Amino acid sequence: MAHQEQPRHRGDSLEVISGDRPFDLSATAWLIGQGVRYLNTSDKEGELAYKRVGELLRDKKDAVETLVGLIRRVPSADVLLRWSLLYMLGDTGNPTAAAFLVDCSIERLPEEQKDRGCEGPRDGEILVRTMAVEALQRIATRHPNVAEHVLKVVSKPPARSILIEAVKAATALGLKDKVAEILPKDDHWILDIRRARADELHAEPERGDAAAHGFAPPKRASLSTSPNTKCQGEQEG
Repeated sequence: MAHQEQPRHRGDSLEVISGDRPFDLSATAWLIGQGVRYLNTSDKEGELAYKRVGELLRDKKDAVETLVGLIRRVPSADVLLRWSLLYMLGDTGNPTAAAFLVDCSIERLPEEQKDRGCEGPRDGEILVRTMAVEALQRIATRHPNVAEHVLKVVSKPPARSILIEAVKAATALGLKDKVAEILPKDDHWILDIRRARADELHAEPERGDAAAHGFAPPKRASLSTSPNTKCQGEQEG
């Protein structure tokens, strides 16, 4: 029998490595694996293929259960794959995924390791939690009864950075007044934060930002939404 290997991210595509084979567990898991591959591409063909995978997954009764199982199976250090699976859960999930996404969003973050000087496990986990909140919002957009679960995230409350994302998600769902009732008055400033539309953002031409990025998840080299900086003590090139 031919040995099929697990896909891993490399640049804007996925390479294949030996080891655990979570996408071989079932036909649905295999289809999810294809979705992960196409999600990590930035060309039009890949985007169309990802869209078709999503359509097929939405028709599968075990899609949510399989996605949740894969997310739990993936090693915590594999931030990219966890992010990708959560992204797919947001695209294809239904209300049965809501409780899991709430738990993901409010899970305690690792302690900050200030002595490391670079992005550590906490930064990757912030990206994962942020995607869990976004996935919850996208499901709530399709299934309005899920919106109350976004309020559950706000009410816990999670770490400040995740709370901000949850407030933005709830506000986008038309729940600003309910959020105001939940938040302490000292945190009401968060209600004024919103997601900017793409057409509101302008980049300088010399930055070369015009290249198509598709919807590829964050690269392993940068697991933080903050500007990239050198480590302390790192030699200048």
